[in-house]
Amino acid sequence: MLDDRADDQLPGSSLDCAHQFDARCETCRLRALCLPAALGGDEIAALEAIIDYRRIVKANLHLYRAGQHFTAIYAIISGAVKTCRTYSDGKTCITGCYLPGELFGFSGINETSYSVNAMALMDTCVCEIPFDDLETVFRRVPGLQNRFLHLMSHRIIDYQSHLGELRWANPAQNRLAAFLISLSSRAARRAESATDLRLPMTGQDIGNYLGISAEGVSRAFTGLVSSGAITKRGREISIIDMQQLKQLVCSIR
Repeated sequence: MLDDRADDQLPGSSLDCAHQFDARCETCRLRALCLPAALGGDEIAALEAIIDYRRIVKANLHLYRAGQHFTAIYAIISGAVKTCRTYSDGKTCITGCYLPGELFGFSGINETSYSVNAMALMDTCVCEIPFDDLETVFRRVPGLQNRFLHLMSHRIIDYQSHLGELRWANPAQNRLAAFLISLSSRAARRAESATDLRLPMTGQDIGNYLGISAEGVSRAFTGLVSSGAITKRGREISIIDMQQLKQLVCSIR
């Protein structure tokens, strides 16, 4: 079984994590986005009882690989994770980008193994949720199962929306605008600034995720900066004209 957990660093390491590892689900600042949302005290306690492993994964290390036995889903506490699929010709396609408060690892539920690789984009803190134990809690806490299905539904809708935006031969600038709006709305859900953002991926990864070249990503950023829609300094982005970004997105739908 593939697993580079031995290369990970555990709570108490020297890695910088913006979240306290002894924080409970009940007091977690990301509770409203994650599984504990709308649960009562006893129900949250039942969930907390099975989350006994919180991990810090260094940048560019895997949480799991395609083909690895499926054991758990994950919730991001801080940092970011990308999921990738590698094809027989050696090409790799980024299938997802996950940020704090978001769950991932669903690809293994229907099979006995994960179908994609999951890699930390930066030093990342996650809660590991054993799925067999989670299913047991579902039987005791129906509200938790409903919440889980709700989050899975949102993930499917987001993925279908992403595929729809890639379906048409639209300008790279339009696709990039859609990506920035997604980052903005997700930051707002975390009660963070919706206009001052930090890109979780490199330009090359963004291009892979959006189906355009790295050079196309660079030109698209230059175009958005020139138009006054955004400012950019390295990975730091400030959205100046949200309406302009939304107009670009509307033009591809």
